Parts: sequence; structure tokens; C-alpha cells
Amino acid sequence: MKKERHIPVSYSLSYIHEATSFVVYTSEIPNRPGIVGMAFAGKAVKPTWHYIFKSQEQLNKKIEESVKGLEWRKAEVAKARAARYAPHGLQVGQILRSSWGWEQTNVNYYEVVGVRGQKVELCEIAQERNENGMMSGECKPVPGAFIKKPISRMVSMAGGKPSVRIHNSSYAYLEEPVKVEGGKPVFRAQYYSYYA
Repeated sequence: MKKERHIPVSYSLSYIHEATSFVVYTSEIPNRPGIVGMAFAGKAVKPTWHYIFKSQEQLNKKIEESVKGLEWRKAEVAKARAARYAPHGLQVGQILRSSWGWEQTNVNYYEVVGVRGQKVELCEIAQERNENGMMSGECKPVPGAFIKKPISRMVSMAGGKPSVRIHNSSYAYLEEPVKVEGGKPVFRAQYYSYYA
């Protein structure tokens, strides 16, 4: 059952700010000075606030503060969304690395095999591993050594750098080569660990 806002019958709509979907209902207080104000923002069922004000001026001040706060938040959300979907610059052949795990460090490498606007096609690739510790070691990607079928993912620029969500606990980030030797990129070794 869909929940709805509960507005007392004695309350009447007294203020609407369409840009933020902010509304205020008010009611007089019987036999005493003051006014009751109940505010809602967006599609919220619960009031943003529900206070007794000594005067209309005090209520107006609260409304002004609330609207300013909502406008600021709306602007920040729009700014974050614009940054998230900014051009990512990923190109076919570039390598992304995902490092994740609980009580162990899993490392996966992906090669960009296709770019379509904000989406990229990624294919997991093999890695060179050097186990130099107890159930741990270092690894590097092997470009072109595909081991799984391509997957399609959206690219986010939320942090100013391209990132791709692989699954719920794993994000992949651009892995830049440290140098190029013989026309081939050389990547920095990354730590990994596992449990038997």
C-alpha cells in the first residue's frame, strides 16, 4: 500500500516552491499567538520539519533557509551528475585494473575492446604472476590475452578519473604503463594475495 502524506484537516497550503518541490502547510493555534508550519520536500511522505513559530516572520525565515538549502543541494547533485558523465577519454587497447576482496587482495585486468559514447566494451585478460610470498605475490597484465567474453559497462567520471563498475564490490580504474619498451607497454607490478 502506497504511503501518503498526513496533513491535518486544520492545515492549509500556504507556500509552494516549484523548482525544489518544497511545500509548506500552516495552521493557526487556537487561543494563543503563533503559527504551526509543516514542510515537505520532493516526494517525501515524512515532513522535513513540523514546528511552532512565534510569528509569520519567523516562519518566513525558516522557509527561506530551507529553500536555499534545497537549491544548493539540487545544484550540487546536478554538478556531480555532469561530472560523472563527462567525456572519459578511454580508448581501445587501454588497460583497466580492479583490486578487491575481503581479507585477501584479488586483482583483475580488463582491456578496452570497444567504445560507444559513455559505454565501453571490456574483456578480462590474463596476467603474469610472480608468487614471492606466502600465498601472495605480484602481477602484471598481459594485453591481448583475452580469457573471458566482453562485457559492456558505463564509464563514470565522478572522481575526475574514469572508473567502471565490474560488480557490486569491484570497480576498475585506468592502469597507465610506466614506460614503453620495444613498442610494448610495461606496467607496474601489483600486489595480490589469496587463501587456499
